[in-house]
Amino acid sequence: MDRVDLAYVIGAVLGKEDADGIRVAYITYTSTLGKWVRDPEGVVQYLVNIGKARVVRSGQGRSVMLMDREMMNRVNDLLTPREDVDPLTLVTEGIRKLANPLSGYADIGDVIKYIEGRLNAPTKEAEELLIKVIKFHRGRFVFAHGGSRRLKIGSSYYGLIKVVSDAETLGTQ
Repeated sequence: MDRVDLAYVIGAVLGKEDADGIRVAYITYTSTLGKWVRDPEGVVQYLVNIGKARVVRSGQGRSVMLMDREMMNRVNDLLTPREDVDPLTLVTEGIRKLANPLSGYADIGDVIKYIEGRLNAPTKEAEELLIKVIKFHRGRFVFAHGGSRRLKIGSSYYGLIKVVSDAETLGTQ
């Protein structure tokens, strides 16, 4: 973690959300930042110079306004713990929610998007999770050709997936 990341983490913890970004009292911010950085005022000046912060008047004193939305989102993702989810339950739940009511098959591309949304993870991570679950619990799923996105499962490429009706009870007996 570099000093810009550290400065944003401290700002997110100490600051308050404002229309322009995160606002933090200057003295509180620099004194807290000073626990990890030798020259906290230099870091603030650096943030101002690269356009990621502003020093603004606030009542009788000053505040630091952290303005980089992308950086704030990354920091919030770091600070907000991911919920613990059983991968098999997540995949079967996604398939059941997205399945065609007549056939019971769900599009693998839609299942990957569902996993992305639930875990707030990139597409590649969601795809890897789905592949691991399929490989580990292969007997719980049935595959078919078609779909918007295909994954190599065994020696063929499949785009549709279906949960075997007794998938939850297979592993508990």
